[in-house]
Amino acid sequence: MRAYNTFETEGETGVAMRENFKRLLAPESMAFIGGSQVEYTLKTLREQAYGGDVYVVNPKRDEIAGYPCLPSIADLPVSPDAVFLAVNADATVIALRELAAMKAGGVVCYASGFSEIGEAGHERNREFIAAAGDMAVVGPNCYGLVNYVSHGSIWPALYPQLPNGRGAAVISQSGNVTGHLVSNARSVPYSYLISAGNQAVLGFEDYIDFLIDDPNVTCLGLFMEGIRDVAGFARACLRARASGKPVIVCRSGRSELGAEMAASHTSSLAGQNEYYQALFTRLGVIETDTVPQFLEMMKLASVAPRVSGDRIAVFSSSGGDNGLAADYCSFAGLALPQPDNRQVAAIRPLLPAFGHVSNPLDFTAGYWGSEELLTPMFTTMLQGDYDAGMLVIDYPPTGAHYRDKTAHQAMDRALAAAGRTSGKPVFHASVNTESIPPEDASALIAQGIVPLQGLHDAAQVIAKWVAWCRLVRADRTGVEVQAPFAIATLSGGAMTVNEGESKRRLAGYGLQVPKGRVLTLAEISSLPEMLDEPVVLKVLHDRLAHKTEVGGVALNLRSRGELTAAAQRMIASVAAHDPDIRLGHFLIEPMQAAPLAELIVGVKRDPLFGMVLVVGAGGILVELMQDATPLLLPVTRSEVETALRGLKSFALLDGFRGRALADLDAVIDAIMAIADYAGDHQEDLLELDVNPLMVSAKGAVAVDALIVEHRG
Repeated sequence: MRAYNTFETEGETGVAMRENFKRLLAPESMAFIGGSQVEYTLKTLREQAYGGDVYVVNPKRDEIAGYPCLPSIADLPVSPDAVFLAVNADATVIALRELAAMKAGGVVCYASGFSEIGEAGHERNREFIAAAGDMAVVGPNCYGLVNYVSHGSIWPALYPQLPNGRGAAVISQSGNVTGHLVSNARSVPYSYLISAGNQAVLGFEDYIDFLIDDPNVTCLGLFMEGIRDVAGFARACLRARASGKPVIVCRSGRSELGAEMAASHTSSLAGQNEYYQALFTRLGVIETDTVPQFLEMMKLASVAPRVSGDRIAVFSSSGGDNGLAADYCSFAGLALPQPDNRQVAAIRPLLPAFGHVSNPLDFTAGYWGSEELLTPMFTTMLQGDYDAGMLVIDYPPTGAHYRDKTAHQAMDRALAAAGRTSGKPVFHASVNTESIPPEDASALIAQGIVPLQGLHDAAQVIAKWVAWCRLVRADRTGVEVQAPFAIATLSGGAMTVNEGESKRRLAGYGLQVPKGRVLTLAEISSLPEMLDEPVVLKVLHDRLAHKTEVGGVALNLRSRGELTAAAQRMIASVAAHDPDIRLGHFLIEPMQAAPLAELIVGVKRDPLFGMVLVVGAGGILVELMQDATPLLLPVTRSEVETALRGLKSFALLDGFRGRALADLDAVIDAIMAIADYAGDHQEDLLELDVNPLMVSAKGAVAVDALIVEHRG
C-alpha cells in the first residue's frame, strides 16, 4: 500500500505543526491561562505524575490551586510546550497571537463561540485560524486532553489511573463523551484522549497521521460527528492501515435529528450514512454502533493478537448461555463448526454421561471450576479446525457476599492454558454488560485472555476484528487502495447534455449503447414506409432532461407513418410544456429485447465525499425497492462486483428461478466505463445517470443516459 503523510505534504508549516504536536503531548513546560476552568484543571494535574514546569497566567489573582500567577502571557519565562487557554472567545484569538509570536508548542482552547454558532462565529473562526499560525491547536469548544503517557494532562476532572500509558488514542468531537469514555469500567487501555471540539486547526486527519507513529498508540478511536476533509482523512486512515494500527469509529448524527444536532454542536457536516459506510469500507475503518461496542473494540484491538479466521469454539456450563452465544455469533457472521470425530472421541470421556460434544460446548454445571478436566477439553477443541476460543462466564459482582472467585479463576486458567498450547487467541465474554470487574479483567489480560463485556457486543467486535485482520492480510498482496477523489467546489449553473451526445461520450469509454440515429422531422419523413425492426423515438434537446414528462418517448414504432405521427405529437407536447424549445432533432434506436434485469448506474458530485458512484436496481424498481449501493470514486472492478452481489436484486442476475445467468463481466465493464468517464471529467461533471442499463446473458446496454455539467 502507498504511504501517506498528511503533515509532510503541507510543507514547512506542516512539519512545524508536527513538531509542535509532539511538544503538546510530551511537554516539559505547561502554561494555564484563565480562571475557574484553570483551577479545576490544575487540581487534576496535581494528582498526576507530571514532572515538568507549570506556569499560570491570570492578571486578577495571585495564585490558583496553589500555583503563583503571572500577570500576562508576556511574563512567561519560557515558550511553553503545552498551553490550556480558558478565556472568552475574543480574548482567545488575542492570546493565540501572543502565544504564536513566542513560539509556543500546542494549545488547548476551551472557549466556545466560533463556527458552532453559525454565521455569527465564522469571522471569529477565521481570525482564530490565522492567529494559530503553526501551533498545534486543539479546539476551540473542547474540554481538553488526558495524557497517560507523559501525564501532562489538561483535563478539568479526576480520571482513573492506569497501570501503563500504552493503549488506544481517542479523538472525540464531544468533550462530554470523552469524559464518559475515560471513566468507563471496561478496562480499556489508553494512551491519550483528546477532546477535539470544532477542529478549526487540527482535524481527524492530522491527529491520526501524527499518532500513528507514537509507539504508545495501539489503535485510533474516533468519536465522530462529521469529517471536514474526506480526502485527507482517507490518506491518514490508509497510512494507519499500512502501519497495522486499526482506526475505530463511533459516529453520532446517523439519524436526521442527530445530524442536525451534530451540525449545531461542532458545525460538522454530517453526510449521508451510506456515504460514510462506503468510505469506511474502502479505508478499512472499523465502525461500531454503540459506545459500549466502541469501548470493547478499542480494548480488543489493544490487547488481542491477530486472528486468522472466523471459526470460533465456544465453551460454557449453561445451555442457555450457549444458545445465546450461538445466536449472537451467527448474527455477527462468525462460524461455529462442529468438532471432528477425533475431538469427539477425545472429549466425550471427559464429560458426564449426559454430556454432549458440540460447538458451543456445554461442559455442564457439574464441571464448574474443574480446571484439571476443562484444560484438556478446551485444548482438544482449540487444536482442531478453529481460529479462536471463547469462554462465556459472568463473574460475581464485587461485594462482601461475593468474594469467592476461585472457580471462575480456575476456568480462566484452563482457557489460558488451551490458548497457549494451541497458539490461538482466547476470549472471556460475560453475558451481561460490565460483569467482569476491573481487577478480574486485568488478571485475564495478564494471562493472555481478552475480557469482553456483554455477549452480543463480544460477538460483534470479534467479527469486526476478524474482518480487519483479513483485510490487513490481503494488503500484503500489494493491491493499492486509493483514497477518494478530492474535488473542487463549483459555483455557477448546470447544463444538461442531451441523450445522444451523452451516449456518444460514454461509448467512447467502452459503454455499450444501442445503434441509434439522430434525424430531423424531414429525414424521418423520407424513411421507408415499413421498418426492418421496431424502434423507439425520443426527443433530443439539452433542455429536456426528463423526456417522459413531456411525452418525449414513443415505443414499438414499425412504420414511417407511426414515426412521423409520434414526432409531430412530441413537437406539440414540448411546445405546450415550453414554447421557447423548438425541436429540431430526434433520436431513433432499435427496441431492446426484454432483459434479465435493469440497473441504474449514476454518479453524483458530493461536496464532502467527492464523486459518488451509485449502483442499484433500475427501471421501476428504483423507487419500489430502494436497492442501491454507493461507492466512492475511484473504484476497482472488485469493489463494483461486491456492490452488485450485495444488491437485493442480484438474484435476477444470478439465474433466478432457472433463468439464464447475466454476463456479469459485461455489467462490470459497463459500470467501470461510467466510472472512468466520471473520473476523467471530475473537474466539471455534476451528475451522470444511466437508467436503465439493460442486462442480458450476452451483455449490458445503456438504454438511456444523461450527463449534467457545470456551467460557470
